[in-house]
Amino acid sequence: MTQQTDDPTGSQKKPDSLKRQLELARFDRALEVSESMASRRVLLTTTELGRLNNILTGRNEDPWRQAPVTITLPSGASETLALMSDPLVTTREKLHHATELAESGAVIDAAVDVYAGLVLAHVFEDANRRTAVLAAHYFLHRYGVPVSGIALHEIGLGDLREEGQTELLRETIRQMAKFATRQRS
Repeated sequence: MTQQTDDPTGSQKKPDSLKRQLELARFDRALEVSESMASRRVLLTTTELGRLNNILTGRNEDPWRQAPVTITLPSGASETLALMSDPLVTTREKLHHATELAESGAVIDAAVDVYAGLVLAHVFEDANRRTAVLAAHYFLHRYGVPVSGIALHEIGLGDLREEGQTELLRETIRQMAKFATRQRS
């Protein structure tokens, strides 16, 4: 099938649009679950994060990446990530570190570190960035930093492998938190 580019009705874009709507609906549902967990102070574990990933993907199977994968970076370049020895251990370490940071008062650092760590490790078969957003939002919400999960999801990020991108993300979230705090006042 040849795709036409001059279709004024936009009918060629409908499948992508429907897919995007489904992804957003699943993200909204997973965000509700994440916020509920944070509000009830339920510990974010690998089991819970895997469950959130399954909500995002609409699957009911093991979400953890068990094989090498080639990903396309925001720059358009491709990168092949090696087989992970144990994505659960990697994720557990990242969640533990984020919890320690948040408990010590460095909530934004916890959120950024867990986000960047999960995105860069690519521990899931699919929906790594969206799952990382949920993990980051969980820490922000649980520890009282009023940043919208939808706003986090919509941040246009560059390649976190590039120098300065993680710090740019950290500063962006700090600014979002300041703005949200002022709006509450």
